[in-house]
Amino acid sequence: MISKTSRQFFVSRIVIFQFFAVAGVFLFSLFLGPYYFASDQIQYIGAYNAVYGHNFIDGFLAYRGYLSTEEPIHYTIVWMFSNLGFTKNVVMATANSVLAFLLMRALVKWRVSIYVALALVFTNFYVLVLYFAAERLKFGFIFLLLAVLFSTRKGSSIFLAIVAIMTHIQLIILYAAQLFSASMQRFMTGIKISKSFYKEAFLYLFVALLVIAAWTVLDDHFIYKLRAYQVRDHNNSIFGIWKSCLFLVLTLIYSREKFKIVCAFSIIIASVVIVGPDRVNMLAYVIFMFYALQHKRGVNVGVAITSIYFAFKSVGFVLRIIYNGHGF
Repeated sequence: MISKTSRQFFVSRIVIFQFFAVAGVFLFSLFLGPYYFASDQIQYIGAYNAVYGHNFIDGFLAYRGYLSTEEPIHYTIVWMFSNLGFTKNVVMATANSVLAFLLMRALVKWRVSIYVALALVFTNFYVLVLYFAAERLKFGFIFLLLAVLFSTRKGSSIFLAIVAIMTHIQLIILYAAQLFSASMQRFMTGIKISKSFYKEAFLYLFVALLVIAAWTVLDDHFIYKLRAYQVRDHNNSIFGIWKSCLFLVLTLIYSREKFKIVCAFSIIIASVVIVGPDRVNMLAYVIFMFYALQHKRGVNVGVAITSIYFAFKSVGFVLRIIYNGHGF
C-alpha cells in the first residue's frame, strides 16, 4: 500500500515537472518565436498588427486582408490581445505554455510516465509545429485538450469540441473519425438499449446538427479551403497515405479495439486522399499516441521509435527556423 507521504511526494513531483514544462516552453518560445518570420507567419504577423486600433467588425475586415479564413476563434483572440497592447510573440509564447500545460495534464490523466510526457512537450516535431508554425491549429488543440480533460462532463466537453472545430475546421476530421468508429462498433456488436444510450445518441445528433449548420453558414469557406488543400497537395496525397497506414498498423498493436481503430483510420485515410497528407497525418499520429501512450505508461517500443524519429525531425525544424526564418 502506498503511504500518504509517498502520494504527496508523487503529486508534488508532478506539479514541479508541470511547472518546469510550462516555464520552459514559455521561455523557449520567447527566444525562438522572433526567428520565425517567413512563410505563413508573414500573414499571421500582418494580421495581428492590422487589427490594432479597429473595432471588432472593422478589425475582421483587416484580418481577412491577410488570412483567407472565416474561423472566428483565432480572430477573436488576435483582435483582443492586439488591442490590449500585447506583442504577438508574448501572446503566442503564453499560448504555447498553455498548450504544454494542458498536454501535460492530459498525459498525467492517462498515467503516462512524466519523463515521456516531458520528452513529448519539448522534443516532438508535431508539438513544435503547433508552437511555431500551425498557429490556428494550436488554438484548436488547446480547446481539443480542454474537451478531453472535461470528458466526464458531457455538455462542457461537447461545447469545447465545437469551439475546437470553429478554431480550425480540420479538427472535424478527428471527431468524424471518432464518431464513425464508435457508431460502427455499436452497430456491429449490438446495443443494449438504455437511457444512457439515448442520451449519448442525442448528443451525437446534436453535434451532427451543429456541424451541418456550420457547413451551411461557412459553405464558401469550406469549399475554398478544400480546393486550396487539393491544389497544394494533389501530387502528394496518394504517396502520403503510407504514413497514415503505418500509424494504423502501429495503433492496432497497442489497441484491443481492432475494428474501431480500422473504422477511425478509414476516415483519416479518406481525408488524406481528399485534402492531402500535410496535417491529416498529424491527426493519424494523435490517434496512435492516444492508444500507445496508455500502454505501459508510454514506455514501449512504438512510442520510443516514433519519438526518436520526430525528435530528430525537430532538430532540423528548429535549425531551419533560425537560419531560414521558417521551419519547412
